[in-house]
Amino acid sequence: MTRVSLIIPTFNRGVVLVKTIQMLLAQKTRAHDIVVVDQSTEISPEVSSQLQQWHAEKMIRWIQQKEPNASKARNRGALESSGDVIVFLDDDIEVAADFVTSYQRAFEEPGVLAVSGQVLEGNRETVATLDSRASDPDIGWMFCRRNYDKPLIGNFVMAGNMGVRRSEFLAIGGMDERFMRGAFREESDFGLRWWKSGRVIHYRPDVSLYHLGAAVVMDGGARHWTRETHWMGWHHYFGSWYFLLNHATWKSLPYLLAVDLRSAGFNKRTLKKPWMIPVHVCRWLSAFPYAFWCRCTGARLIGKGHGSYSE
Repeated sequence: MTRVSLIIPTFNRGVVLVKTIQMLLAQKTRAHDIVVVDQSTEISPEVSSQLQQWHAEKMIRWIQQKEPNASKARNRGALESSGDVIVFLDDDIEVAADFVTSYQRAFEEPGVLAVSGQVLEGNRETVATLDSRASDPDIGWMFCRRNYDKPLIGNFVMAGNMGVRRSEFLAIGGMDERFMRGAFREESDFGLRWWKSGRVIHYRPDVSLYHLGAAVVMDGGARHWTRETHWMGWHHYFGSWYFLLNHATWKSLPYLLAVDLRSAGFNKRTLKKPWMIPVHVCRWLSAFPYAFWCRCTGARLIGKGHGSYSE
């Protein structure tokens, strides 16, 4: 039977993290191990006590990481885990009792090396059709939907519900730690590197979870840096440039730039205050030099210049 390791990067979460772990501990099929990589700068005594208790009882592995970096946390979790398959999850989710079983079932099929599971939000609606461009190997990942109700094969992946054979994840170098903090495009970077290596990702709607998201959970998470400001996080701008420099083609470039310009100020929120648009654009442009330098000096992958994991 396939041994499944669950890896949860977390940042400044409260009770919702505890509830997430409780659901994973209550699975019909027990996970081989559960690795929580905690990057928190603040944590309540109640949550800390519960995590410490589970760690002492060997129900989870609670690992603390000083640098808030989701990609580094996923790599750290992969190195610390020991299952055949590693499953990356967000820290604010709800899952059914057969969630681990569904991943085992998916990886029992011959030739499956990576699975991207369905992610539902809001009222849990699913979609039955996709844009015709979703089948394009160059730009299709931009037109797939996380709540699609049919299986497909390609390079679309969501890091909040993604399973990979551990040996293959390590072989490709894992996630690129150049992507900062809560990151932006880091999962798409992994999906395209995976695709370019000749591997594919199987999207499976039967491997499903519910993501609570920012509308429900107000503390912590990847949006922590932008929740109380009108600015998009600088790490977001860096991620967009760094991804573009690594993966843009003549076909994908117009789509990527359109998304970036919308994030950089050409959206409904800033159009109400048009005098702010030049400032947003300047912030976006300011991230380019460092992204260019990182592109020239190379990715930070497992086994290739990644940071220390001795924290």
